[in-house]
Amino acid sequence: MKRYSILTAFICILAVSITSCDSVDFGDINEDDDAPQEANPEALMANAMNQYFGLAGRSYQLNPTLYVQYQTQDTYTTEMRYGQNPYPWTAYYSGVLSNLDQVYGTTADAAGDPDVEAFGKAENQAAVANIFSAVVFKRITDTWGPAPYKSADGEIGEALNAENNKAPAYTDQETIYKNMISRVQSARDNIIPGAAGPTGDVLYGGDMENWQKFANSLILQMSLQLSEKYPSASGYAATQFNEALNHSAGVIDELSEEAWYNYENSPGQINPFTESRGADYHLSEGFTDALQAKTPQDSAIVYSFNGDGLKSMDERIKILSDDTSGTGVGGPYGTPGGGDGININNQTIWTAEGDLPYMTAAYTYLNRAEAANMGWTSENVDQMLREGIMMSYATFDGRYDPYNENDASVQTPNPDFDSGALQADGSNFATDRIADANDPNVAPGGYEQVIAEEKWVALFPNGFDAWAEWRRTSEKMSWGTSGEGYDIKGYPGLVPAPSATNGGIIPRRYIYPSTEAGVNTESYDNGVDLLSGDDDNTASFWWDPLY
Repeated sequence: MKRYSILTAFICILAVSITSCDSVDFGDINEDDDAPQEANPEALMANAMNQYFGLAGRSYQLNPTLYVQYQTQDTYTTEMRYGQNPYPWTAYYSGVLSNLDQVYGTTADAAGDPDVEAFGKAENQAAVANIFSAVVFKRITDTWGPAPYKSADGEIGEALNAENNKAPAYTDQETIYKNMISRVQSARDNIIPGAAGPTGDVLYGGDMENWQKFANSLILQMSLQLSEKYPSASGYAATQFNEALNHSAGVIDELSEEAWYNYENSPGQINPFTESRGADYHLSEGFTDALQAKTPQDSAIVYSFNGDGLKSMDERIKILSDDTSGTGVGGPYGTPGGGDGININNQTIWTAEGDLPYMTAAYTYLNRAEAANMGWTSENVDQMLREGIMMSYATFDGRYDPYNENDASVQTPNPDFDSGALQADGSNFATDRIADANDPNVAPGGYEQVIAEEKWVALFPNGFDAWAEWRRTSEKMSWGTSGEGYDIKGYPGLVPAPSATNGGIIPRRYIYPSTEAGVNTESYDNGVDLLSGDDDNTASFWWDPLY
């Protein structure tokens, strides 16, 4: 088995005071003879996952929901108007990746060790740690661009060896992506499906067949993220996509295989949306206009519409918002002081116990639809698009149905009960959307446009993945300029904030953490050199079509 080492802990790298990390040998004065001396992979894995799924606040959760115009801000509008602020990545490295590294280091060469395998088959523990670390690294590089990942000799994490390295090198994004894909493939193939999974797995409960499917769906996602760099059906990205699609373990194509984090059944965990004040955020007017099928003249967004205004409403708005009629008005986007509007459903989504999706069958089918449309596969694009839309209806209805089984007047999350709140399975809507894709008067971008728009809806409320998707496709179509003279681009056609503070460019990335320029100057400078411009939120990086 080829061994990879995930990034080790480097809390000290980002610390303001370097001297606080100096090594001091106290001998055994503080050792507790009764305390465990070996790493506990169950606790480490659970802590890593719980911390990742619990990351909250503007930079770790909400900003991308503003960039892709799922939401607007009310009163405090800096992020919605694209303020040039640096954002931290400390929690990804020091709490999540450091724990995953310890899991991998403890389990990778421990097959048959009874102490290790008390927490699941060693190979399976190592595989999950590796796959999940790729999820985290993808978030990092999609958000900042070049980032600390590996050393010059190619070993992951060697340049970040504990407190002895306070200046980790930045790795270019092409290297990061190709290594992530290779590492996920290797981890997937090292899984022993019939053996015990990690007892610390809080996502799938140790179901290793689902982890293999998750790995393949993740590879589909990562491969498509590189489609602008490798568009050919015989190129690198299409080859990796087909390898995963045709793998014997399969991909996520059923609701039971989806990756949702259950906050209600995770002690001490709460849905990260609720860590912010709900009254400060509203669904955006653009998002509600799109799902309500408003005509272009009445819409705050460019979306494929039936030009005569007779298209039926996308009923998903009824359970994604707190207005069950589906007719409520969203908040104005990008203006000082914000404004009022309907909100994300506060009974099932913006609630402490509300589940959140991290990989769904709907998204996987829509990725397959896009690949088929590009000629990467021989799958039928209409079938994949239909399945993606219907699966989105099914998963939202099943997870976010707000009605209690015994008393429909009581709105509480109950994912095991389907009251039919949508009153549709999405099949008729899917037929309409396939027709849209074939009508240039409705969707000038054809299937490319409709698939991207459906991803935008199906990924809700996952702002980070939706932001990565929109940036990747943002140069596919130009819709003209806004009243302020800002370019309206992409699928959907997002109108930049009228009161943008960065020249009217929807952010392409986060600015590097504020400590990096002073503490890790050489590596920081090298990272900035790999961007298209200065370290600001309008610069682009390798996979971005603007690079």
